[in-house]
Amino acid sequence: MDRRSEALAQLLETALSERFATPVIEILQATPIPLGVLEARDLRVLAMNDLMAQVFHRPDAAGLTISALLPPSHPLSDPRPYRTVGVSGQALAATVVIDSQTWEWFIQPLKGEAQSVDHFLTGLVAKPAAPLDLDVARLRETNAAKTEFLNLAAHELRTPLSVILGYGSLLAHGGLGEEHQELAGARIYEKARHLSRLIMDMSLVGRFDELGPSMVKEDIDLVELVEPMVKEQQRRFADLAIDLRLDVLAAPVRGNGYWLHLAIRELVDNAVRFRPGPTGRIDISLARADQHWRVAVLDDGFGIEPQHHGQLFKRFARIETEATAHLVGFGIGLYMVQEVARAHGGQVTVQSQPRVGSEFTLELPKRDNGAV
Repeated sequence: MDRRSEALAQLLETALSERFATPVIEILQATPIPLGVLEARDLRVLAMNDLMAQVFHRPDAAGLTISALLPPSHPLSDPRPYRTVGVSGQALAATVVIDSQTWEWFIQPLKGEAQSVDHFLTGLVAKPAAPLDLDVARLRETNAAKTEFLNLAAHELRTPLSVILGYGSLLAHGGLGEEHQELAGARIYEKARHLSRLIMDMSLVGRFDELGPSMVKEDIDLVELVEPMVKEQQRRFADLAIDLRLDVLAAPVRGNGYWLHLAIRELVDNAVRFRPGPTGRIDISLARADQHWRVAVLDDGFGIEPQHHGQLFKRFARIETEATAHLVGFGIGLYMVQEVARAHGGQVTVQSQPRVGSEFTLELPKRDNGAV
C-alpha cells in the first residue's frame, strides 16, 4: 500500500494547492478503500469518501474534528500518531481493529506551498490478521474501552452521590428546618433512583459478551413480551398517553427473552425520559414488515438534531443539550439495543427532529414465514 498511498498523497497535494475542494473529493471517492483528508492544525475533516464515512458511522463528518466524531476508545481518535507524522513529515502505518474488522491504517503527510505538513491523508486497507496480532489489537481496544468506562462511571456516580451526602449530612446534624426536610427527602430519593439506574447500567456493560454466537435462544412471542411491558408503563406514568397498537395476533421470533425485553424497554424508557414535561404521548406499535417484525416507539419528546443521529448507537456516546444535561446515564442504552438487534439478525433505526419527537424502530426476523 505504500506506493499507492504515496501516489494518492501526490495527487491530493496538487489538488489542495489549487484551493479547490471538488478534485479532492473526486479522488477520494474514486479510490476503493476508506479514505479521509484532515487539517493538520486541529484534525478537522476536510473531506472523506463514502467508505470512510461508513467506518465512522458518520455521513456528516466533513467539518468536524476527530475528537468530535469518535469516542476516546476508538483506535483512530488518538491524536498522537497524527502529531508524530506532522512533526516528522514521515508516513505512519499500524494495524487496528474496528468493529471486529482488522485494518492496515496509514497516515500520509500532505505538504503545502511552504513544504510544511498542512493536511493528513488517512486510510484503511482491510487485511486478514494473524491470530496473535488480532488478539493483541482486541485486547488494546478492550482495555481502552474499560478505561473510558471507569472514568465515565466515576464522574457520573459522583454527582448524585454528592447530593445524597450533602442532604444526608444536613438532616443528620439538624441543619434543616421542618419545611425543608421534605424537600431534602425528595432530593435524596431522586438521586438514589439515579444511582440505581447507573448501577444497573454498569451491570449490563459486564454482560455484553453474552450477545454472541453462544447466546441462549428460545421461541418467543413478541406480543406476549411487549403487551405486559406497555401496561406496566401505563400504570407507572398515568400522566402520559401511552398507546399500544398490535397489528398481529402473534409475532414469533427465535431469540433471548431477557435481552429482547431489555432492548424494547430501553426504547420505551427513553421515550418517557427525554421529554420536557410529565405529559405527552407515546405510540408503540408491533406490525409485520416483509420477513421481519417491526416494533416502533414514537414520542413527542425533545427530538434529536439530524447530524447527531450517527452518534446515538455508539458505546458511551451521549448527546447532551441544555434541556437534557440533567439526565444521567453512561450512554450505553441505545448501544445495547443495537447489539441486541444485531445478535438476533435484526437492526434498529431512528427518525427524529428537534422539538418534534423521535421514532425508534426495532426490526427482528420472523421465526418462520407462516401466516399468523
